[in-house]
Amino acid sequence: MLKRKILKKVMMILFGVILLFMVILNYAGNFLVIDENPVKSDVIIVLSDGEGRLEKGVKLYKEEFASHIILSNGSVEQLYERTQNLGIPKDSIIMEVNSMSTLDNAHFSKELMLKYQFQSAIVVSSNFHMRRVKVLYDKTFRSGDIKLTYVSGESEAYAPKKWWSEKRNRDITFTEYIKLIGNLFGFHGEDSKEYLKKFKL
Repeated sequence: MLKRKILKKVMMILFGVILLFMVILNYAGNFLVIDENPVKSDVIIVLSDGEGRLEKGVKLYKEEFASHIILSNGSVEQLYERTQNLGIPKDSIIMEVNSMSTLDNAHFSKELMLKYQFQSAIVVSSNFHMRRVKVLYDKTFRSGDIKLTYVSGESEAYAPKKWWSEKRNRDITFTEYIKLIGNLFGFHGEDSKEYLKKFKL
């Protein structure tokens, strides 16, 4: 009788572990992705030059979701030229050249929005990056009345529903979670990269 009770408990624990593992497989990638429906805004903020980000920002501009684009990155000269080549006029492009981290993106984007008196923005980045973007932007913009909408860039490079199936996707998922945790503890930019190295196998 005692053995049956022990066996039953072991089976229940094993079932719980398997169930938890399945939940992690199903939702770990999806949790990172935020892709809201775009709404009419004053400006589109494109973070850095990740795959599909600029293209999404340009598409939203051409669909008249906003009249200006902020290119937020520490080195955006080539991005600036590409944006013009994609048909965006110079007077619609605002360059933010000081960012060295996602937190910087948020901080300097807010400064520019206040300078130009923008009240709303569509924030564009890679799909796997959006959870961290939202956490940092919401924190940076929380004291104001600026409305933010978060839209993922157009890219098939990261598959959130099958993030475990390829090494690149596994690495992206692992990196984003470690950076997310690091950001929550105050590690950003180069500090965040050093923090990440400690967890690399």
